[in-house]
Amino acid sequence: MYRYGLSLVLVILLAVPAMAGADAQIQRQLKERVSLLVPNAEPTSILETPVKGLYEVRYGAQLFYISADGRYVLDGELVELDTRRSLTAASRSLGRREMLTEMDEAGMVVYAPKGRTEHVITVFTDVDCPYCRRLHEEVPALTEQGVKVRYAMFPRSGEGSPTFRKMVGIWCADDRAKAMDQVKDGKNVTEKTCDTPVMEHVIMGQMMGINGTPAILLESGDLIPGYRPAGDIMEMIRHVKAAAQ
Repeated sequence: MYRYGLSLVLVILLAVPAMAGADAQIQRQLKERVSLLVPNAEPTSILETPVKGLYEVRYGAQLFYISADGRYVLDGELVELDTRRSLTAASRSLGRREMLTEMDEAGMVVYAPKGRTEHVITVFTDVDCPYCRRLHEEVPALTEQGVKVRYAMFPRSGEGSPTFRKMVGIWCADDRAKAMDQVKDGKNVTEKTCDTPVMEHVIMGQMMGINGTPAILLESGDLIPGYRPAGDIMEMIRHVKAAAQ
């Protein structure tokens, strides 16, 4: 969302004189540089990578790399070869995890387990997306295994579309979960209007790098794109949890 073409980035940064100094000063000056690139947003962080002289600039879950002298920009994946670990993916997950904490659950459609909640997933959904409907069929199996499923709105057809109006109707319903079940089952709900966080969810999803539905976010910030059966989702949750220990 906050990214320009790489050629434009290079033109802007190459027009600024080179710099030198201690790490804190480098970060301050890099912040000035990137303010030219992204004038209307503060970077979440500017951190030196394991590659000496190369810094990561992150806006939420969007990021790029810049040399310490501000002359060069890299837009791509930074991988540690010995471990095959993507440092870029790890930073994106961190960004998504931070952004998830900012999302108000009161503005979501939530399916909670009857017993203890062991895990939480946040799903960006479009009610007219066929694979979103297939994923919704897996919700009972997930809640039975202690997973709380939280739906955020991501109507792909845009504001004012029939899908958008359906999702507003769901969020304005007295029983959101019941209304969601009906629409996911191909039935209609009464169209209502009220204040909703639809566009907030869309913007947040775009900042997280979501460009399709369903998009499943784990508590770790890891993104699972597309439909997955409940068993696969549980396996991914366990894998990520074990890797973090």
